[in-house]
Amino acid sequence: MHTVVGREPSGRGFNELALNKENRPHNPFINAGAIATCSLIRRGMTISDRFDHVTEQWQRLAGGAKPGFSNAVYLSEREKGDRNYALGYFMKEKRVFPEDTDLIQTLEFYFQCCSTAGPRSSIR
Repeated sequence: MHTVVGREPSGRGFNELALNKENRPHNPFINAGAIATCSLIRRGMTISDRFDHVTEQWQRLAGGAKPGFSNAVYLSEREKGDRNYALGYFMKEKRVFPEDTDLIQTLEFYFQCCSTAGPRSSIR
């Protein structure tokens, strides 16, 4: 992972168009780093299978409680994600991603991951 994403604080805004001196996002906790990390998760699988993997990991970490999904957040991320698209294309130009990365699929996957919500209530 650290061949694609750095591990140091940037001291800059979370969505700034900036990379470190090695042309990598500063860390996985800023938008550029999270997008780059999404490009690495279960490569070669469909977006739906990749997202299922992420939700299974959240469920495991939450002691079995299934995470929710906010469609409103997802649609907002897609509609207003110009900065994230710009980050993606900037990183593509700087060859941050593995060679065969589909940028649009990576961004869609990122928007899905951003839309994960707290565990669903077991009360019906």
